[in-house]
Amino acid sequence: MSAYDSLSSFPDVSPSLKTLSTTSNITAVVFSNGTYSMVSNSVHKSPDLSPHASVFKDLIVVEEVKKFKPAPSVYEHLARKMGKEGKMDEMWLISGNPFDVVGARAVGMQAIWVDRAGGGWVDGLVEGELGRPTAVVKSLEEVVEIVQKHTR
Repeated sequence: MSAYDSLSSFPDVSPSLKTLSTTSNITAVVFSNGTYSMVSNSVHKSPDLSPHASVFKDLIVVEEVKKFKPAPSVYEHLARKMGKEGKMDEMWLISGNPFDVVGARAVGMQAIWVDRAGGGWVDGLVEGELGRPTAVVKSLEEVVEIVQKHTR
């Protein structure tokens, strides 16, 4: 478990977090199925993430809900923590996990799927628009521009 505290990140993470640090109209949080202790240790002790820890305004985990993503109640928990109850469509989830994207979209959130391999979206769990990400990117460096474009 201690190795989790020093995970290396993809090359696009650091430049993306630097961009976020100067973007005042986006509030970035970590939203994880992990425990608060585990996520906090990773963000604050990882050589790759710790220099950017201040970018994250909060670390929101599912411990209180006692369910895991993609259960709708965990995304509702996120909305409560962010003061966005009833405004799910104003929140964006960024993930490389299709189950997380589908869970977020199912409750009305916007979602960006990070497809670093470039294989395209193939998850067919939920049909229609809510079964697909709002956007697909190959790099996190595209995220800020997409979110800002959609929120104008």
